[in-house]
Amino acid sequence: MPKLYIIGAGCSKNYSQSTTKIPGLSSPLDKDFFQMAKKYLQSEYRDDGTSFRFGDDIDHLIRDLCEMYAYYSENTIDVLDDNRLSLENVMTAFSLRMEIFDRFLYTYGYPDQRMSVAPRRLYTLLELAARTFSEALKGPVCKKHLELAGLMTPGDIVFSYNYDILMDNALREARKLTDAGYFLSFYKVFDGSGWTRPEDDDSSVSILKLHGSLNWLRCSICNSNLLMRHTKVGEWLTGLPNSCPKCDAGSVYIERLLVPPLLTKNYGDPAINYLWLQAERCLEKVNEIVVIGYSLPQTDFASEALLRRGIEGKTRLKIPVTVVDIDEGVKRRFSRIFNPDNVKWVNSFDKYLDSQRRK
Repeated sequence: MPKLYIIGAGCSKNYSQSTTKIPGLSSPLDKDFFQMAKKYLQSEYRDDGTSFRFGDDIDHLIRDLCEMYAYYSENTIDVLDDNRLSLENVMTAFSLRMEIFDRFLYTYGYPDQRMSVAPRRLYTLLELAARTFSEALKGPVCKKHLELAGLMTPGDIVFSYNYDILMDNALREARKLTDAGYFLSFYKVFDGSGWTRPEDDDSSVSILKLHGSLNWLRCSICNSNLLMRHTKVGEWLTGLPNSCPKCDAGSVYIERLLVPPLLTKNYGDPAINYLWLQAERCLEKVNEIVVIGYSLPQTDFASEALLRRGIEGKTRLKIPVTVVDIDEGVKRRFSRIFNPDNVKWVNSFDKYLDSQRRK
């Protein structure tokens, strides 16, 4: 019977081999995302104060944040240090602005033809998140993830809520992941030199990335799913006109296949929805669960529903669960779903790996 590993942002926080030259930059969590994003942005600014990766979009976003949070300072970028900001809260605010407050725009009582700026802000935030993660996690295969991959046996499953590819690269290094292990159908795969056919060999370990991935792409014209096999997608590909390997249309946009971190996340995308359905089926076979750096937030109703629905009630009470997190409160959250007597807490990734070495 397979073992299930559930990994979240806290797992990536353990990466200590980053080659980034930005002082203090590390893999962001929801609560410290904007502080990390500020470090990234300041490294991108030209002498004239503009960000050459984002143009005016970042300036407009920062001005909107100052207005939303009543933050008044000559150095407006310092709003990103405000501890009231979290990525999920800010993205949710812009999403609600688009769906409710900007739905009908009026000028002197007549409909205004201007579009809401909220979709642009959401795009900018998602791209800022992708690039901040990419820069923070730049470097070789993570030693700790590689050791975790070494513990996995054929048939084991990973549920990842992370955009990054630390676990993906570790599994590939351990020769336990093929393209088929993602459970998604990719039209083409970029292997570093060009587009090629995806591997169809069985994967020893499967990884279901339920919020999407930094190395997944989609053509804006034909909706083909594309995979970057070993690298994260850089700004050289997204946000710029490109050529699709399937439809060969000129000046198409290659989009990131990510679920935006909203309070009410949208899982309606066909590819993402398919992954969640497959995750439910995978849970039927699981006989042990290890949770690393995933806190099961109270607002993450979809994940809780997945665990309750995918594992039959009586079976769920028998499954041993190991929660690896610095916060013991996470153990109590999983104890609401599983038998509290079977939920064990380990307070660090290092201690968990050490305990496995001694077995």
